[in-house]
Amino acid sequence: MLAIWVIIDLIQAIFTPIHADEAYYALYGKFLDWGYYDHPPMVGLLAVLSDIFFNGNLSIRFATVILHGATVLLLWKTIANSHKTIRDVLIFFSISASFVMFSIYGFITTPDAPLLFFTALFFFLYKNYIDTPKWSTAIAIGIAVALMLYSKYMAVLVVGFTLLSNIKLLKDKRLWCALMIAVLLFIPHIVWQIQSDFPSLKYHLIKRNSPFNFKYFIEYIPNQLLVFNPICLIITIFLCVKNLKTNDKFLRASIFTTLGFLSFFWVMTIKGHVEPHWTVAATIPMIFVLFYRQSDLKWEKWLNYTIIPIVAVLLLARFIVPFVVSQKIDVLQNKTVFDEIETYSNGDQVIFTGSFQNPSLYWFYTEKLSTSLSSVYGRQTQFDIWQFDKKFQGKPACIVENLTYRKHPKEEPNVISKNGKFSFLKVKNFQSANDIKITINDYSIKNDTLFLDLTLFNPYDIPFDFGNKEMPVSMFVAYFVKNECNAVFCNIPENIIIPANETYCLSTYTKYIPDSPMAICLDNVVCRSLNSKPILLNISDK
Repeated sequence: MLAIWVIIDLIQAIFTPIHADEAYYALYGKFLDWGYYDHPPMVGLLAVLSDIFFNGNLSIRFATVILHGATVLLLWKTIANSHKTIRDVLIFFSISASFVMFSIYGFITTPDAPLLFFTALFFFLYKNYIDTPKWSTAIAIGIAVALMLYSKYMAVLVVGFTLLSNIKLLKDKRLWCALMIAVLLFIPHIVWQIQSDFPSLKYHLIKRNSPFNFKYFIEYIPNQLLVFNPICLIITIFLCVKNLKTNDKFLRASIFTTLGFLSFFWVMTIKGHVEPHWTVAATIPMIFVLFYRQSDLKWEKWLNYTIIPIVAVLLLARFIVPFVVSQKIDVLQNKTVFDEIETYSNGDQVIFTGSFQNPSLYWFYTEKLSTSLSSVYGRQTQFDIWQFDKKFQGKPACIVENLTYRKHPKEEPNVISKNGKFSFLKVKNFQSANDIKITINDYSIKNDTLFLDLTLFNPYDIPFDFGNKEMPVSMFVAYFVKNECNAVFCNIPENIIIPANETYCLSTYTKYIPDSPMAICLDNVVCRSLNSKPILLNISDK
């Protein structure tokens, strides 16, 4: 059964088109580090291991397929004993295969794939520790916790809810040792966060926040029904509530983790949209709950009339959907389009605006370096940390533009492919403004005018020319009003040139919008970048 499971995942991995995020994570593997803007580094390591053995889709997915097979094996080893029967094997695989996202992460490479494996490993070790407390098992738990954290930050919830299910563990010196080992092993990532100014924490805890929207609160439930599947989710919640006071420590940990994950992220909808798959790690304890409590149900009837049809539909969908998607795939999402872009560029460096997926896919399909120019209207990505645009400064480039932000329709040729219309700008002297750092030294407010004293730092190895003929640069103050960016033009001297790796001080003024956080932006025709840290102006001090 396990061999069949892995073979199905392997076939799916080969024939399903690469998702844009997977190409992005594959780049993690090209530039291994202790951390990345969006996630910890484990997914990058998976991409490296896959790339050792294969090209094409399996160069990203092979390690994920093997790891997922190991995850299923660990689940079985956790619940198996000498009295298990063939019927138990069939029930176990039916339950596991019926969870939608758990099956999908068997062949798609995302941070959730290693998170699922190390969560399964954690529960396997925890069960063994409950049965026979040993120092060796405690040390192994500490290592498993660290590896969970290196996979995805929400591993903290798995550990937290397990401890909450068995408070007496707080008196166990072995488990305290395990937690210390986990922290020590995680120090390299913490150091990376400090050196990089905590990009992941700022993004996940602050930048993703938005005002409360009742729609997010309501849509959470149907989203979770799709992530797991309605039958398993409803019955699992019923069994969790029914057995909440169980004396079985392992089952209690599974129940607390299941209900904890579902409740925690539902509460988090007050801070903004919750991605449906964020709860996928709860699949591991949910499988335990369903298997251990199958006798509480009219199992044969449920198995025959619900689980088996769900598994059959999922298997059918897994092989049909990729072919449908490949025929109706979005713009800039398949090899043909990127080949066209490469041909049109005629050897010039290709640069994308407003997307981290597109340069990742371009690199995957053409094996040529590309980058993304982030905008104040979007979010920053790992490309802002890599700063590949420094390599292209002053060189010929072909810029593939985000059609939502265009400044020069007369200068750009439009290229039409079978999948859409693309906007290009070819320049002989590319000039990115994304890495120019601006410090707000002082400001004053008079009536409706904001006066600013600024210091600009040019980190590039060539002079930065505001009067660049092909890509002239202008300055704006961006006011953030109700999560919308209102950019206001700033008056600055003409033809400013900042020497390489040097600073330039200037004073400017613009319209003042009260009660709004603001930041300084530079516009180089194709991209309006965020160049200073946002601050909230305090008129009472001025």
